[in-house]
Amino acid sequence: MQGLMIVLEVVVVLLLLAEVFIRLRARRRRLQSRNEQVTAEAHKEIRLPSVQETPVSQPEVLPAQPHREAVAATQEALSIDDLLNEANIYLEYGHYAQAATVLRWYVDLNPHETRVINQLLDTYLAMADMDSYAGLLESLGEKSGSVPMDESWWRERVEHGLQQDPGNLELLVLAEKVGMTVPMPQEQDSEPPMTAEMALALVARNHDPHYGMAILWRAIVHEPLRLPLYAELLRITHQQHLLEEYINALILLYLTVGYNAQTLRERMLRAGQDLGPHPLWQVLADWDGNPETLRQLARSRQLEIPDSLPSA
Repeated sequence: MQGLMIVLEVVVVLLLLAEVFIRLRARRRRLQSRNEQVTAEAHKEIRLPSVQETPVSQPEVLPAQPHREAVAATQEALSIDDLLNEANIYLEYGHYAQAATVLRWYVDLNPHETRVINQLLDTYLAMADMDSYAGLLESLGEKSGSVPMDESWWRERVEHGLQQDPGNLELLVLAEKVGMTVPMPQEQDSEPPMTAEMALALVARNHDPHYGMAILWRAIVHEPLRLPLYAELLRITHQQHLLEEYINALILLYLTVGYNAQTLRERMLRAGQDLGPHPLWQVLADWDGNPETLRQLARSRQLEIPDSLPSA
């Protein structure tokens, strides 16, 4: 049953990606149709004078320039709306890094749009990108004359940032500027949980393979049923030709998807075999679906097995 649920999740993800593609293509067609309509209306009002009506020495001035400016303004408005729609789609499917790039471009041009600013700040929080979070607040503070946010908004946003990163120097400085009582950072007994969204966003920004693998392993311990984490971990280890690390990730992937996801398991196994010979390739190829076999194999390799993975 667990394996069937994983397969269904993969199918749902593929359907969602297809929906994104269809929506983006439909939006491009609507944008093209609107541009053609505006251009056609502009041409209707531009009437070329005939030779009989207009003397050669006194040519009529055509009103083309205002219409061109109107068309350009309409296209720019549509382009901005299209970018915000694109950012919303990225957020809907958890692609926070791409959404943040689009939203930051918009906020830099429109520092008075509080709704989009809040959306961008929330995106940075979801990514655990506190440097960008604090940097955005600092840049907005430098434009205090052109931003509409009041003191309560600043207090709330600084407080949210300090809750996630109590030692952030820029946020501490901002807290003093808005008259907040700066809390003393407390020692934490354990690291905060690393979600799949946070891990994938951090890996997308930092291309150090060892950093990426460490972040992904933390996220797998917290959310072991999220297949994108395994896909990214297998990609990094394969790209770096790290045979043993690839096998470790593959063992946990087998435990996660179960015996029913045969096509996925075989594809990942063949990719690993390209890295070179190893006695465990045959062991994984002959696996009969018993989770305990994989658990014993994982323990022999000192792998941490998340509690929520199937045990029988």
